Amino acid sequence: MTTATVAADPGRVTLRGRLGRFDQAFLVLGITVLLALVGGATTTNFLTTGNLTSILSLSAAFGILAVGEAIVILGKGLDLSVAGIGLGCAQATLALMSTGMPEWRAIGLMVALAVVIGLVNGVIIAFLNVPALFVTLATGMLVIGGIDILVLTQNVYSVPGSSFLAAIGNGSVLGVPRPVIIAGSAFLAAWLFISYTSPGRLIRAMGDNFDTARASGAPVRPLQILTYVISALLAALAGYVTMSIQGSVQTTITSFDPILFTALTVVVIGGVSLSGGRGTVLGVLAGAMFVGILNNLLVLHGLSTAVQDLVRGAVLISAIAFDAWLHPRNEETEKSGEL
Repeated sequence: MTTATVAADPGRVTLRGRLGRFDQAFLVLGITVLLALVGGATTTNFLTTGNLTSILSLSAAFGILAVGEAIVILGKGLDLSVAGIGLGCAQATLALMSTGMPEWRAIGLMVALAVVIGLVNGVIIAFLNVPALFVTLATGMLVIGGIDILVLTQNVYSVPGSSFLAAIGNGSVLGVPRPVIIAGSAFLAAWLFISYTSPGRLIRAMGDNFDTARASGAPVRPLQILTYVISALLAALAGYVTMSIQGSVQTTITSFDPILFTALTVVVIGGVSLSGGRGTVLGVLAGAMFVGILNNLLVLHGLSTAVQDLVRGAVLISAIAFDAWLHPRNEETEKSGEL
């Protein structure tokens, strides 16, 4: 059989083709289970109840952030403002409460601010065609800088022990930690939205082929705006959960970068393609569990911050390279533009 014959054979399925049809979520879940087994066999205190609860709670916090990021990327966008929105709104809420403002009013104001930032991101990207990379990076920094100048009077605020915000990160319901319940609700809502609503399905179609979705009559610009508003709301929720677990939160560059990096790592490892239109909520869940266990093992083994960053960076670049190989750019991808 000649090379031309092989190339023309429609029945020939490549390894890339087989993997492309396979849900990456199950692969990541398998690797996560294997990593947990290795961790349990090699690491003291890994399988203790306290440590596993800590893994689940922290995974829940950045998992919520990653779900919002995943919805944006499914629509072929990118949101780098999520960490700034999450951390900024959380600390600003505590700052407003420290001045005597009622808790629910402070939360309501910051949730409204998150919606406004999401709208600003979406409108600039959808109607002015400015690359999402630059828009969302700028708005994330503006949120942190603006809140620092206009609202904060100190670097660290503690969560009042009797507040609602303290309760969401502590305690459990039927033995399940509250952050896990909140994250589970967010994952379930995202799955139902993407799988069973018209806007959710159109967002996926828009990410798969922007021009075709627009030609078919899909309201692509409002859908783009919607993805950034959803991402901003989930970022605010993730900020509150993180703050409740830790008891306080800081809005500094050193705290901004790791959270954003973790959210992006979860999304990419979970199989949400950066080219848009591909990925599942189950994959994001699997990615959150993998990253949570990996981070925990790095800490338990006493590795330095530099070595931990090296490992995380290697994992992320490997996941990006795998995604690029599995979903190579083609003419249709090029037509939809850059992030």
